[in-house]
Order: sequence, then structure tokens, then C-alpha cells
Amino acid sequence: MAADRTRWQPKPGVESPHLRTLLAAWRGWAREDGMPRRTRFDPFEFPPLLPLMVLAEIIDQPSPTRAYDVMYRYIGSEFSTFFDAGKVTRARLSEIGPPFDERWFAVADPVMAAASPCFFEGAPYGTAYEHVSLEMLALPLARPAGETGFILCAFARSYPET
Repeated sequence: MAADRTRWQPKPGVESPHLRTLLAAWRGWAREDGMPRRTRFDPFEFPPLLPLMVLAEIIDQPSPTRAYDVMYRYIGSEFSTFFDAGKVTRARLSEIGPPFDERWFAVADPVMAAASPCFFEGAPYGTAYEHVSLEMLALPLARPAGETGFILCAFARSYPET
């Protein structure tokens, strides 16, 4: 059975060396802090990933399908191109609409539930770049009170075996 292309597919880990570097940094921060605070993350420490990064803030206001919403705070230039997301910065996920809202809530839900890194694979659904295979590292970042307040998603091209 083929995977649902509208959804990101969970995977056990990431293969990209750049994503592994970010994951190792997050784990180092977590050893010191528990869930790392948003202030621990400096995107300029990870220049190869910057164009394919997204930083989203968890908003404590309900969406039509969740008890929370997500606001996009930063969208990298390549992400914007691949996902046709040029107007998404500062938008709420619930404003984007189907099927894209559920696609991204399905990333936020497990990251928030696990309060730890989650890994996915997929492609820019509904764009001219659906042929581009990506792996995603999704990391929770804490607010000062310690709860998940942000989700950082970093992507790398993957090259599945053919």
C-alpha cells in the first residue's frame, strides 16, 4: 500500500550529516536544561540548514481541530520555494486550510506529545516540487516556563534508493 503523500511519514532517525549535527546540539542542550529553551537555538550556528528551516510557535488559542494553533515565525528561503510558502510567515496553521493544515498538525502533535525529537520523510505536497524527497528533523523548544512553545523543523534532501 502506498503512503499517503498528503502526510509526512514517520521514520526512525535522520541520515543527513547536517540534521545529525543539529540533533546532537539539541541533545547536548537537553542534557543541561531538560527541554532546550528557544533562546538556546541560534540558527546561524547551522548555516547549511538555514534555507530549509522553519520555526513555528505554539499558540495557546484553539484552532478548529486542535486546542492550540501554530504560527510560523521563520521560513527559510528554500522552504518557501519548495513549499510555495512565501506568504506563510506570521500566518497561523489553521488559516492555511486543508489538506496542508492537517499535514503540519500531524507533525506538531507527536513532537508536543513526545517533548523530544521526531523524524519524518516526505515531499513538498501540492507543488511543482513533489519529486523532491526530504527528510525532516522536528525539535521541540521550550518557553521560559518549560512547556513546548516552539517547534523547529529542519529539512535535508534525501535520495531514496531506486
